[in-house]
This record gives sequence, structure tokens and C-alpha cells, in this order.
Amino acid sequence: MIRKTAADTTLIYTKIVEHYAQLFERPEARLRFLNNTLARQTALQQQLCHSLRRFAFIQHTRLYQWLLEMRLYYLIFEELKRLQPTLSEQHQQSLQQIKVPFQVRLVSLCYQLRYAFYGVGIALAGVALIGLYLTVSWSMQRINEYLARRYQQSPQPASFPGQNTAIAGTKIDFLPDYRPEKVWLVEKKSNYEYYSNGGQILTDYTTDNRPRAYYPLLRGAERAEARLSDKIVGIVYHTSENHMVPFTAANNHSIKTRTQYLLEYVQENKSYNYVVDRVGKIYRIVRDEHAANHAGHSIWADQRHVYVGLNDSFLGVCFESSSRSLGEPLTEAQLIAGRALTAILRSRYHIDDANCVTHGLVSVNPSNMMIAYHYDWVRNFPFQAMGLSDKYQVAPASISEFGFTYDEETLHKLGGATWPGVALAEEEFKSRAVRLNLSPEELRRRLRELYRQQYELTRKLRQETSLAPEQAQVASETALAQRAAESGANGK
Repeated sequence: MIRKTAADTTLIYTKIVEHYAQLFERPEARLRFLNNTLARQTALQQQLCHSLRRFAFIQHTRLYQWLLEMRLYYLIFEELKRLQPTLSEQHQQSLQQIKVPFQVRLVSLCYQLRYAFYGVGIALAGVALIGLYLTVSWSMQRINEYLARRYQQSPQPASFPGQNTAIAGTKIDFLPDYRPEKVWLVEKKSNYEYYSNGGQILTDYTTDNRPRAYYPLLRGAERAEARLSDKIVGIVYHTSENHMVPFTAANNHSIKTRTQYLLEYVQENKSYNYVVDRVGKIYRIVRDEHAANHAGHSIWADQRHVYVGLNDSFLGVCFESSSRSLGEPLTEAQLIAGRALTAILRSRYHIDDANCVTHGLVSVNPSNMMIAYHYDWVRNFPFQAMGLSDKYQVAPASISEFGFTYDEETLHKLGGATWPGVALAEEEFKSRAVRLNLSPEELRRRLRELYRQQYELTRKLRQETSLAPEQAQVASETALAQRAAESGANGK
């Protein structure tokens, strides 16, 4: 290759091109080759100068001159290759004998493979990004595990006396001295109640429904029972499942309008005892001493009793939220308000932690004896934030006490798996069958018949709630005796 000096580069490039132009016999062919090659080299040089306009100093370096020279040779051989068919046989042989400088061959090869290099570069960048993502994810997981060990305490298992089922109770580190009876009513006005823990209940939407009346069933009972009670023993938490909009300041009007519609709907249908809206306001709907239509076909149990149909025995608390439309089930304001309301209700009615549960865990379908007919809060309810133990670890009485089960459709609805307490209930059911020397099928048949008896008593009681308590008690005892007589006549 010709080394450049301070001489005019155009003259040098012209001499280089003229050297190869001698391969053409006809003058017009030489001139065409010369003009085409030099024109393309000039255009390239102008383009490179424009690209390097902010780094003009590079144009005075040997690297810049070398790049132009390599590109010139590339243009020469590209033009010769294009015009090769017009050369004589002798000149074609001379062209093949020309020794191409190694740098020119290398630059030419790199240019021809540039798209392959681009693809490899993109692939390497993608691999690098994936590696970075995995590294960050792994690091964050390790950090979360460390923080969990550092600041959280593992759940401490507990169990009810006389039961085989382990009931997992979470010790709430941030409520070491929590006692529901510490909460009391501070002020009561025509449209609100204010409590010592800061909770405020708005009463503008309060309405009547029907007096509470239900039959608690002793755990392990072999036949239905009709001992009337109207005591509030628990809380069932629900989601409203109305349409949500993103919780942002820009949606203030829409959020308020949707809450208004929800409150009017709940009041009209007497759906819940309480509603907690998205900004943390607590509304009483159906008054406490009346049953709301919130739990439908449902089963739950505490240490002593099993409850069938929780409308009358449990308060219904609904959070304005949806388990399907938004990634954030509850707002921070709802967490604070829900915790305050839970403490108020537990204090007022001496509600045990064991009876604070979600709708998805208590809902059943009597027509096919399946659990989780409704599945709001079947996962992810913030029990600890409410000052409660984790009920997802508790064996549901629907399975252990009445032989309910689930199928593939149920699992699909639940996202492919049940909550941990279901496995505990199944183990308890099997142990009970062994203890009674019964096959699982026979035990399931007996327990389901017990449920049907208790359910029938509960259904009839709904029709008798307009009677005085003494009359209702007599009517229920009569119905129970009649049911027992019918069972005896059928040999059951």
C-alpha cells in the first residue's frame, strides 16, 4: 500500500486507482472505472467527515487515513469485480494474480459480515440483560429473605384441645399487648361513632334487615342441634368485586361516584354489615343486631362450635376492592381502617381471633358438596395487618366436620392449588375415619347427612325469625324432634 505523506490525498488516491485502471484496454472503460471509483471514495470521505464533525481531531490521525485507504481498496476491487466480464481473458488472469493487502481483505470480510456481527451483538446484549435481571432478582430475593429473618417471627402453631388439627396462629410482633377490650366508644352522634383507637364508623346508610337467630352445632356432634342463639361470634371479610379504577388523584371523582353506587346497592340488598371504601371510610349498613345477606351457604368452626350459614352468627365486613381487576387488593387507608374496625368489633362482641375469617374459606356449595363456591379472599388476605392469625393455615370445618371436598373445576378456579388448611382438614378426616373404624366413604355419607339436617333446621329457622324468641325456640325444638322421629322410622 502507498504510505501517505503531506501530499494531496486526492492525487494519491488517483494514482492508486490509475494503477488498476491499466487492466482495461479501452480508454473509455479506464475513464469510467477511474471516475466511478474516485466519486464513490469522495462521497464516502464526505460522509465520514460529517459523522465525525464533533470529533474533528480524528481526521488528523493515522487511523482516519488508514480507514479511507482501506475503503478505497475495497471500492477498487468491488468495481473491478463488477466490470470483470468486460475485461479480456489476459487481463482477467492478471486481475486474479493481484495480491490484495491483508488489511484490505480483513476490512472487506468484516464489511461483508457486518449483519452477522450486528445479530451476534444484539444476542450478546440480550444475554447480558437477562443475566443482569436474574442477578438483580436473585439478590433481591436474598435481601428479602434476610429481612424476613431479621424482622419477622415465624408463625407459632397452636391447637384446640381435643382436636388432631394443628391451628397455626401467627404471633403479631407489632401488637405485643393487643387486647380487644381496650377499645371503647368515645363519642356518638346522629351520623357517626368515634372510638378510642381512632376508628370512626359513619351511620348515614344504616338499615334494618331481620333479627339474628341461628343454631350452633357442637364439634363432633353426631346429630343436628337446635339450641337457639343470637350471639355475634365472628367476622367474615369480603371483597365488593365492583368495577375498580386506578387509585390515583386524577380519578377522585370516579372513585367517589363508584363508592356512592356501591353503598346504595349494598343498602338496598342489605348485603353487608359494614363497608370500607377505598379512602378508608367505614360505613355501617345493616345494623349489628340484624343479619346481613353476606355469607350465604357457608361453614366455619371455632374451638367449641360449628356454624352453618354464617349470616346470622358472623358480621359481614366488605372492602371495596376486587380480586381480579387490580394488582393492589387494598389501599393503605383500607388496611388502617380495617384493622381499626376489626378491633372495635372484637372488643364490642368479644369475638375470638379464631372466628375472623374470609368468605372464600367458608363458602360452600350444598348441591355438589364442594368447597370454595365463592372465592373472594381465598388468597392474600392481610390477616396479620388486621391483628389476626393466618386462617389459611386452619383446617376448614366444611371438610373435617361435614365431608365436603373439591374437584378439578374447584382447583382451576383457585389457580391450581388449595390453601394449606385443606390438606390439614383432609388428614383430620382420614384420622377420624380410622378412629371410628369407618371407611372414608361411609364417614363422608354420615357427615353430609348431618350437614343436611343442620341446614334444614337453619332454613326453617329463617321462616320463624319473625316469632318471639321463646316461640322460635319451641318451634325449632319441635322441628328437630320431628326430624329425629323421621330418621328413626327410616332406620337411620
